[in-house]
Amino acid sequence: MTVTADSRKRVIIPACKPGERFDVQASGDGAFLLRRLDPVTAPVVIPVRTKDGFIMLPRKLDRRLVAAAIRADRDSR
Repeated sequence: MTVTADSRKRVIIPACKPGERFDVQASGDGAFLLRRLDPVTAPVVIPVRTKDGFIMLPRKLDRRLVAAAIRADRDSR
């Protein structure tokens, strides 16, 4: 199979589905090795509609815990 990169460095691989993630390793001789990665799952929060029509989270959030989680995520990068 032969593929060509466009002006934005994109390559279309017919056997792949949109959104699939790959690990790319380039060797010294100009070859590339693609390894398919497992899909990333994100936690889903299901909103609840109240009798007043507002959509709210199913539980009360603590600002300090949210700020600490955001800070930990940013520090880990």
